[in-house]
Amino acid sequence: MSQSLVGNWTLLSYITHHPDGSRGKPYGDAVGRLSYDEHGHMSGQVMRPGRIEVAPGEWSAQQVRSAYAGYIAYFGTYAVGPSGDAVVHHVHGALNPAWVGGDQVRRMRFDGDLLVLSTEVAKGGVMVNHVLTWRKLP
Repeated sequence: MSQSLVGNWTLLSYITHHPDGSRGKPYGDAVGRLSYDEHGHMSGQVMRPGRIEVAPGEWSAQQVRSAYAGYIAYFGTYAVGPSGDAVVHHVHGALNPAWVGGDQVRRMRFDGDLLVLSTEVAKGGVMVNHVLTWRKLP
């Protein structure tokens, strides 16, 4: 199963599914890249398009907050779970310092040439399912 992951992937969609049945796009029409190599290393990035530009030396608190909140980036190593339906990203470095040294666990399934990764995140006292769909680059 891990051999199926090896390569570079481009993000097709990032959708949230809420307990009340509603859906959202927390990063708008997000763009992203995900890479897995044959040696067990990975990196991933997701970005909200249209973020406010920040010129050098103009780092107001609002600008930093906007730039930070619109980007996810981390790298490390990975392992596919024994049942093949999950991948664990062991985070070595990340934009969010709280992720460094921890694991990001993603449910995983393949749908034809697509890779679908998902995880549940607590928000406002409920669990929201985040689903990211990726297509392998040639």
